[in-house]
Amino acid sequence: MPFSMVFSQTETKLDDSLVNSDKVININKIRFGIDISKPIISISNDDNMSYEIVGDIQITDNIYLAGEFGSTDKAIEDENINFQSIGDYLKLGFDFNMFNNWVGMDNSIYVGLRYGTSSFSNKIESYTVRNPDDYFSNQVQDDYETINHSNLNGNWIEVVTGIKVETFKNIYFGFSLRLNKLLSTKRPENFDNLYIPGFNKLTDNNTWGSGFNYTLTYSIRLKERK
Repeated sequence: MPFSMVFSQTETKLDDSLVNSDKVININKIRFGIDISKPIISISNDDNMSYEIVGDIQITDNIYLAGEFGSTDKAIEDENINFQSIGDYLKLGFDFNMFNNWVGMDNSIYVGLRYGTSSFSNKIESYTVRNPDDYFSNQVQDDYETINHSNLNGNWIEVVTGIKVETFKNIYFGFSLRLNKLLSTKRPENFDNLYIPGFNKLTDNNTWGSGFNYTLTYSIRLKERK
């Protein structure tokens, strides 16, 4: 067989493989925005401003690489303790779109997974101690000095389900629910972490948590929509 014919067939196979590769990885758009619920909740609770930045990259027709970065400055009032939690968090993972769009539509009904990590500090403002020797009342309220616990962290896995609707051209409103499973956390001495930014409330014997967000995002298209 002539060398030129062998070279031509090899070149054709390489071209075909590149075409197939393009079909597997097909980056159409980059989407970014904010969680509009975080500032509203902060203002309504008289907390300092908290925020969350969200984004995703479409890498196939149905799969998106996704992530969120947020900052929290929240006052928490519990039955026996009042404290302030301040910290940042990062979540990275993916979403899978289960919605079959009609021609011209670009909406999502999706499920996803995130790995979350948070670095934070807690400042204890006041707390109630219990006196086991008091027969009639085992609670004693007193003014204690402020206690600061810093360099704390938490890591978790997060299952996500939600929707994104293109309300205007390239502008999306979204809502998602999150179910969190704590993997590890650094606890201060003689205290426990009752709240982890990004994970939310944590109880003594339960390492599960939950959350939600309402998002407003804008899409930058890298390819023309079909």
